[in-house]
Amino acid sequence: MEMIPRDDYLNWIDEFRDKPLVKVLTGLRRSGKSTILDLFMARLENEGVAASRIIKINFELLENEPYLDYRKLYSHIVDSRAEGCCTYVFLDEIQHVKNYEKTVDSLLARGGFDIYITGSTSELLSSELATLLTGRYIEINVLPLSFTEYAWNTHVTAENQRRLFMDYLTYGGLPGARMFPNGSAAQREYVESVFKTILEKDVLKRGGKGRGIVERIIRYMTATVGSLTSPKRLTDRLAAERENLDARKEAYNTVQSYLQRLTDCFFMYKADRFDVVGGEHLKQINKYYLTDFGFSYYILHSPAVELQQLVENVVYLELKRRRFKVSTGKVDEREVDFVVQGQDGNIRYVQVAVSVSAQEKLDQELAVFKSIRDNYPKYLLTLDEVFVPDHAGVRTMNVIDYLLGRANL
Repeated sequence: MEMIPRDDYLNWIDEFRDKPLVKVLTGLRRSGKSTILDLFMARLENEGVAASRIIKINFELLENEPYLDYRKLYSHIVDSRAEGCCTYVFLDEIQHVKNYEKTVDSLLARGGFDIYITGSTSELLSSELATLLTGRYIEINVLPLSFTEYAWNTHVTAENQRRLFMDYLTYGGLPGARMFPNGSAAQREYVESVFKTILEKDVLKRGGKGRGIVERIIRYMTATVGSLTSPKRLTDRLAAERENLDARKEAYNTVQSYLQRLTDCFFMYKADRFDVVGGEHLKQINKYYLTDFGFSYYILHSPAVELQQLVENVVYLELKRRRFKVSTGKVDEREVDFVVQGQDGNIRYVQVAVSVSAQEKLDQELAVFKSIRDNYPKYLLTLDEVFVPDHAGVRTMNVIDYLLGRANL
């Protein structure tokens, strides 16, 4: 199967190429981290880097078992290095090597190595990286396929783009799911196997205890994706369902723990809430978004997720994919979908609506912007194909055009 080009990630990695930093690819299982390493190695070779200067070790392959000892791994890499020039080292599924950070630290200290690693999200968390590789790494968070990547090798036209987009919303962006026809039993079984692996290895930690409450948390979070919630609200909801209010305190700790695990393994993302007027982040209530919305269709059997929620979810992921810092916003008693900070440091405000063709809906979306008293750019993203492009400084654009790079913030 031909690999789908993922040039945005390759260019991101390239920014840190030959810098004395470990490039760490994190993200949801089966989101394509290992493939991106392969694509980057191919880029190096196409640019003339000799194969002798590239070392790749996948620790899930039996032939690499001797290198699970970090000392032997270090010796092997040093003995295999190219003399007189930089050697590129790719370590895939590094979590299998106990004390791997000692190998990486020593290679960095020795010099002459450019290091790239991936690992299981249950073992390679951002908090752990900050401790193990303090100040010596850059994290590159890999998401499933963007809509542009999903539509790769398809001629996107005005006639078929909306159908493609609805397929994307329905079946999700896991790269492996593209091996099978949309809606097929094989595709569903593949996505289900990925989901079960995440559940067992990343959330339940190889134990069956807690499965019932985790599945209820996932169903609820999927059905309410993009809604304001908190561990307390979620605990109250689950306790009310079971009419077991006496266990609420214990349940709160359990819910909070599993909610954290679901974000740690990138099954979903927590979007911090920002008080636009007060200029500070609010920590008690946040919004959560699924990393791959295909799970809701195949696995969770929850009530149908509204199109508005899915479109908002897609826009959130795309903003993250383009390396914006993304929060949700509170403006007095109103909510602005996203407060976005670019690499230039400037703020943008973004509202998402399936349609603003009705005047009442348009007025509702614009009213949020009127409550914001600064002059940062404001955008309204909609699935409407016909719209007024500017409303007193609020720029309107089509969601699909934005996802395909035809329009930008």
